[in-house]
Amino acid sequence: MKKKIVSLLLAASMLSMAATGCGNNAGNETETAAVETSEEAPAEDTAETEENVDAAESTEAEEATEADETADAEESADATGEKVLRAGATSGWFGAETLDVANGWDGWIMSIYGISENLLRLNEEYVPQPYIAESYEQVDDTTWKFVIRDGVTFSNGNPVTAEAVKACFERTYANNERAEGTLGIASIEADGQELTIVTKDPNPTMLNDLCDPLLGIYDASAEPDAELGVACTGPFVATSFTSMDHVDMVKNENYWGSEPKLDRVELKIVDDMNTLAMALQNGDIDMIARMDAAETEMFSDASEYTIDAATSTRSAFLVYNLQHEGINDPAVREAIGWCVDRESFADVVYNGYSEASYGVYSTAVPFGGTDGLTLTIDKFDPEKAKEILADAGYEDTNGDGTLDKDGNELSFKLMTYSYNNETLQLADMMQAELANVGIGINIETMDVMVETEQDGDFDIVIDSYAMAPIGTPQYFTNLVFVSDASDNFGKYSNAKVDEMAKKMSTTFDVNEQYDLSRQICQEIVNERPFDFIASTKLIFCYRNNVSGVTVNPSEYYMMTSDIDVN
Repeated sequence: MKKKIVSLLLAASMLSMAATGCGNNAGNETETAAVETSEEAPAEDTAETEENVDAAESTEAEEATEADETADAEESADATGEKVLRAGATSGWFGAETLDVANGWDGWIMSIYGISENLLRLNEEYVPQPYIAESYEQVDDTTWKFVIRDGVTFSNGNPVTAEAVKACFERTYANNERAEGTLGIASIEADGQELTIVTKDPNPTMLNDLCDPLLGIYDASAEPDAELGVACTGPFVATSFTSMDHVDMVKNENYWGSEPKLDRVELKIVDDMNTLAMALQNGDIDMIARMDAAETEMFSDASEYTIDAATSTRSAFLVYNLQHEGINDPAVREAIGWCVDRESFADVVYNGYSEASYGVYSTAVPFGGTDGLTLTIDKFDPEKAKEILADAGYEDTNGDGTLDKDGNELSFKLMTYSYNNETLQLADMMQAELANVGIGINIETMDVMVETEQDGDFDIVIDSYAMAPIGTPQYFTNLVFVSDASDNFGKYSNAKVDEMAKKMSTTFDVNEQYDLSRQICQEIVNERPFDFIASTKLIFCYRNNVSGVTVNPSEYYMMTSDIDVN
């Protein structure tokens, strides 16, 4: 009975934390203050205190009875044979703002949820496979034909036709600025189940681009529901959704593929990995998606837990705001780079589930690693940083330990995610090391940083992206590196990079694509508008009663029809 009560209280705590986010710190301080006041109560208040204790015990007994009844009711529901998966993750993995594929990055999250699907789907080698489209044909360098699979319906029962896909893409392109950078479409024609797409330029990565969750398929014939978004084709359908908090789903009774093994799914957002770990240990959830590497040691008992990890293309990296004084100096950026202890970050903070990065892309892809690159930084060397800053004319003229030049101090605002323990630890490491060389760092954290990045209200950002989720170098180059890229928040501009990026996006010669990518990476290494720190692994941890889990390196897919709970 006591175990049931503890489990219910922890579940309530999880929901509370998801709702309040980082505000929990203030709550903890309040509780501590209350305890201290109670300990200092005068002797004459003892009788009143005992009465309060008796009343509290009575209340606790009543609450225990209610919790007991609730737990029994939950056991009764489970006894019906309904299969329910309860999973938790931080907002970085589950955090959709809406259930509308066309909104921001929500399509990515909806793909993870198992709500939305694409014309094509990536296998574990990043090779596109037919999915909603049963076949395709390349007519010429700019024209592609796709045959939409017969019998596929949206979750609302409406048929998926070529016309429906055309309407979906047209709406996405009208509502999301990333769409044009993902796939430049000149025209779309629909004829029955045949969809013809003509691109503005020859596009060698057409099939990979169509796997991007931004181009997920949904029914655009009606306005999205205010809560439940758009009707898609995936194995699960949302029944309840609160932005950045939770989503509850049931299996899609109209699903075109194999029948989902689960009846219901409850996904909760909790931006505290310790709370998630406790919930998994206590049985309140069955799985943690994208677990912090530091927590893996708690679940080393293979008789009870399974840890699955895939080497993805995700990297932790620094974004420098080249519009701001001081950080726009290449010497300062290079000095910062020498002060990042990449090996300690990868081996200690990431518990070995990462590798130090001195280039750009992860070694998980054929165009990644440092082969063929001339590195400007290849180790941790703060003394080298001091030399660079001195040679660039920076001095401590105010005697406060912070270097300056021409009256401008090297003191910067560094932003990172409030829920990401690894990037938070990297921020602390950087703050300490940079202080030793005369650079001040003020750390600020946010749950969602996109608006701040778009506004340019930062000097340095520690970010985390899957850099080649569709398996091509064009993806991240066109998203971040080119001058007018949607996520080029630091306003980096290099005409040579822009020219090479355009050529890379139109050549069908894979070797030439990779060679151009290496040349672009060399420009990035030389100019350091970004600093790539570590290539990380995607980690799932779940109880052994869960089966059918596949950790895809693309990071797109989690909830599939194969996942089961015994």
